[in-house]
Amino acid sequence: MAQRVYRFDGQSLKVFQTGAQHQMLKWQIRIAANSLKACVPFQAKLRRLKHSIKPPVPGRHHELVLDGIFEQVSMIRQAGGRIEGARVLEIGSGWIPVAPLIYRIAGAREVVLSDQHRLLHPRSVQAAVAFLRKRTSRLARELDVDEARVSEVLDVPMSGRLSSMLEALGLRYVVPLNGETLKGEIDIAYTHTVLEHIPPEALTEVFALVRTRLGKGGVFCNGIDNSDHRRSYDEGLSTVDFLSYSDFAWDMQCINPQDYTNRLRHSDYICLLTETGFKLLNTQVHIAKDAMAKIEPQKLPQRFRNKTAEDLCTTWSLILARA
Repeated sequence: MAQRVYRFDGQSLKVFQTGAQHQMLKWQIRIAANSLKACVPFQAKLRRLKHSIKPPVPGRHHELVLDGIFEQVSMIRQAGGRIEGARVLEIGSGWIPVAPLIYRIAGAREVVLSDQHRLLHPRSVQAAVAFLRKRTSRLARELDVDEARVSEVLDVPMSGRLSSMLEALGLRYVVPLNGETLKGEIDIAYTHTVLEHIPPEALTEVFALVRTRLGKGGVFCNGIDNSDHRRSYDEGLSTVDFLSYSDFAWDMQCINPQDYTNRLRHSDYICLLTETGFKLLNTQVHIAKDAMAKIEPQKLPQRFRNKTAEDLCTTWSLILARA
């Protein structure tokens, strides 16, 4: 899967001049290749085998993850949420547990990691710890803790079985996430660049599960990348180019589940949360201003025509809600 960024600077849309055909083929080639991969049997087993030989390691994307989780921690604290001593749930943990370790350093007593498929590997956990150790000073400064707290969380035995490593780090792993596997109450739930990859009908189930598990005063924080993810491997695309496709045409580009994004807009997430019974506490958005100046809602597929240009071009959402 291509690395995802969540921060945009409102850069103007590129106009193709020389070499335009080559530029425009970048995303088509990538999508075609991924679609062919999806047709290969035993994809999940092959991926696990690949990662057992060469587990994923933190990269440039994880510098952005740091920024995103620091923002979440700040937003939760400003709303009166208490991370110290909290039991925290991460939805969609992926391969490298950088984000949950940041919550642990911020004071969480335990972070429950969750996915629909088992992705964590001992060496990817070790890599996440090593990545954060190199950033001890920044972690302490941004999270308003002393460096001893960073060491307390990270300087633990990193050998043996995955379960032993996670226990030493104050982490727990739940796969798949559902009402039976998630035991007990939680104080905080969060996602980071995950919700946009969940089908709308499944989002309602996820939100309902979180709401039933959140204790009194519990909060739900979500960082959502509403942009066209194909832009991560073809910068020639507009940040909202994917809105121009019909549902059928877009589904054809998402044959490989790793390419799927639901194309929900900021207002859609707000509606889903409130319909599930959450009360909004705070929202922050980034709007791609150059894209907003050029988009014409009336020319888009029907599902987008009643949206404002501002909503359509909101490429990043940070939403905090209370159960």
